[in-house]
Amino acid sequence: MAADNWGQYGHNTHTKRKKGGKKGELVLKMNWTYELEDGRIGTLKFMGATEFAKGTWCGLELSDQFKGKHNGTVEGTKYFSVLKKGQGIMVKSSKIKKRVASKKGKVGGTGKHKKGAVDTGKAKWKQTNVKKTKAEY
Repeated sequence: MAADNWGQYGHNTHTKRKKGGKKGELVLKMNWTYELEDGRIGTLKFMGATEFAKGTWCGLELSDQFKGKHNGTVEGTKYFSVLKKGQGIMVKSSKIKKRVASKKGKVGGTGKHKKGAVDTGKAKWKQTNVKKTKAEY
């Protein structure tokens, strides 16, 4: 295989897509994190038709530093679930600006640890019932 023929197999290393889609279009996938035009960041939880308005709508669970309008339920219809009440929002796909790192869209903070739990998952313990040598007495 010659270097000139590399592109015929779908490997085009010379051009990069700007937003991940054909012709620079933004690719929307469930559970990916996106930034809206107004700067809010959230994870895509719903995409499709709704009962409250025509067209395709996107439901996002906003990250902790942003405030939404609902919990994924609009006018009595549940479209998606959120971890914290008031973190959900529905927008048109045209309002989504770009994809961002998933760390920016985290919700819920850090998990709770029981008293005495070790972060690494390794317990601090000593083996008991071990025969001691004469030097240890």
